[in-house]
Amino acid sequence: MKSFIKNLVKNNKIIYAIYHFIFSFILNVIGTFIKVEEEQALFVVYGGKRYDDSPRFIYEYMKTQPDYQHIKCVWAFIHPNDFDFIPDHEKVKIDTISYYMTVLKSKYWITNSSVKRGLSIKEKKHVDVLLQHGMAGIKKLGIDMDQKNQSFRSKKQEKFDMIFIEGKKEKEILVRAWQTEEKHFYETGLPRNDELYKIKNEKVLAIKQKLNIPLDKKVILYAPTYREFYKDNSLDNIIQSPFDFEQMRKELSSEYVLVVTAHYLVGKLLGIPKDNSFIINAFEYPYINDLLMIADILISDYSSVVWDYAILERPILCFGYDYEQYVKERGTYLNLDEVFFDGVIKTQEQLVETIKNMDLPKQIEHTRKIKEEYIVVEKRAAERVSKIIFKEKNNE
Repeated sequence: MKSFIKNLVKNNKIIYAIYHFIFSFILNVIGTFIKVEEEQALFVVYGGKRYDDSPRFIYEYMKTQPDYQHIKCVWAFIHPNDFDFIPDHEKVKIDTISYYMTVLKSKYWITNSSVKRGLSIKEKKHVDVLLQHGMAGIKKLGIDMDQKNQSFRSKKQEKFDMIFIEGKKEKEILVRAWQTEEKHFYETGLPRNDELYKIKNEKVLAIKQKLNIPLDKKVILYAPTYREFYKDNSLDNIIQSPFDFEQMRKELSSEYVLVVTAHYLVGKLLGIPKDNSFIINAFEYPYINDLLMIADILISDYSSVVWDYAILERPILCFGYDYEQYVKERGTYLNLDEVFFDGVIKTQEQLVETIKNMDLPKQIEHTRKIKEEYIVVEKRAAERVSKIIFKEKNNE
């Protein structure tokens, strides 16, 4: 029921307008009486669903550095008890009175989406920090989208004080799409991708064992983005698997396993077989980087995960079975037939044949070109970003 109510607020403009007006007013009145804690930082990832992404790596970096021990860190989660490795005094349940009091009290808001929950909260006393959860450049964003598009939009475009990005070309997109000034952007690389530059074999083996992946099989990762134009009766974004898994198993299982996940906004991933040694359902696996590390091949579509995976210089296949519809409904900045080595693959038969007959050196070389053209290749991003947020002297 709670999930349905959230989706109703996000999908019904009248209900959202009422919610926005009432609760924004209340919080802004309360905020005039709240003293901001100058040395407190609030972390929110994917609306409280996970402990992951770049805010996680900022937090973990800060915990190891003497210079940040004076900063009180608080994480907001939907289910705080699921994260027992974080002390109780550093957790709060999202969408509660305690959560909104923490928002108002915290000087720093560190997120990969937003801490505001669709509300307009005065932020002159706060530092609103966005660490992009994916590089802009494929699917259209903000005002660049058709206004009939069903993606959730806040009543007022959030104006972040600092926006950290990893792409060479995304600043110009975001300045326009989000109507944000260039001075708020920092081309630092993303802290969560630091670990993609230093993968250890023992970690890869541990991840495979955790997912019960046979060590003698190569891994294909399927990681599609969400489609806001596909919703069920509960108003959840859904993806119905486009594959004939049995046919894929017959064609590929002697050499590969297929690991399946999806964008965090996908509420339900449908049609995934159970008890199938060829299919590993990793939809609820919490760390996308782990899945990227173990993957020998990535199959995606219009997701920014392709940019992150390009860091690894491994084959990327774009499976756009609904490419024409997606371009019509959402729109893309790029002609994807020109971006990927095999262009946009539209049928399972073509996809399987591409995998079976892959020219690995050419695929790797093409991915390397994608990386060089689009990615700000940076290591030690967690250190760099932390220094910028907390205005420390950068000695590099």
